Amino acid sequence: MRLRSVVDARPKGLIEIDGETLVGRSVRNLRDAGIDEVTIVAGYCADQYERFAARRPGVRIVLNERFATAGSMASLARALDPGDEAACDVLVLESDIVYEPRALTPILASSSPDATLLSGPTGAGDEVWVCAPEGRLETMSKRAADLPSIAGEFVGITRLSAPGAQLMLRAFAEFVAASGHERMDYETGALVAVGVTRAIATLLVPDLVWGEIDDERHFARVSRVVWPRLQVLRDAR
Repeated sequence: MRLRSVVDARPKGLIEIDGETLVGRSVRNLRDAGIDEVTIVAGYCADQYERFAARRPGVRIVLNERFATAGSMASLARALDPGDEAACDVLVLESDIVYEPRALTPILASSSPDATLLSGPTGAGDEVWVCAPEGRLETMSKRAADLPSIAGEFVGITRLSAPGAQLMLRAFAEFVAASGHERMDYETGALVAVGVTRAIATLLVPDLVWGEIDDERHFARVSRVVWPRLQVLRDAR
């Protein structure tokens, strides 16, 4: 709804800039990084994602049928395999981000089984700030003043080991049992909860070029500032 004046009725991940969708670009970046199997959790206008996946081998769609009343952790839970401690690591990406391909390099190369990517200050507004003493996730907040220290901005690219994913699912189940609803955020809720007992490394790329599209102001910034910079970086390679 916050983007209706600049894009038509479509999921945010299918917003196009210069003829390429946000998720289409992410899938291309993942392919280039050697990741062939991609799962998209769809909700709003899920049929549009079905058409997107039909043209791309290795991309599957999982439906969160309660997307309108649930939080992002409910969507992630649909994609994770409950009870499978032997499953492969997973890379969790938000659908509405645009980023340099090199954002994937440190998180895939990290020796830490569970890790999340941080950037330097972007000035984009609506940032999620991360407190991570000694490089280990402690907490996050959209209010910088609430944190004792700031390690960087949360980007929305996180690596989970199979045990880490199971702990995310457990934190979600406990939340639902206690609250009676599924409105839990995967990052400020479940990831922070898991970080209390399991080390989640924070990987800072201070000069990372990236942006998130939540509203009209974000769309304008990505279109006018982030996307042109990404094109310059691509042409320079």
